[in-house]
Amino acid sequence: MTTYPALHQALTTLVQTIEAGTGHSDGQKIPEQLQRIDELGQQLAPTAPAMLRHYLEKRSYTKAIDLLEGRDETAAPNC
Repeated sequence: MTTYPALHQALTTLVQTIEAGTGHSDGQKIPEQLQRIDELGQQLAPTAPAMLRHYLEKRSYTKAIDLLEGRDETAAPNC
């Protein structure tokens, strides 16, 4: 699905922006990046992993990145 690579890129960019402390990346400020992530999350197919949806809803973006990169083995929310 083409949404996953775009979502991964948006999440990674946001985390890098936050870590850099600049408040923006490629001309996009953090609120704009968050809006893009929300839009991509809404475009996910109904078959998308439930944990991915959970992480996006809870704004657990590093966990969402881990899941997209295959490093998350969680089957149920742990929060």
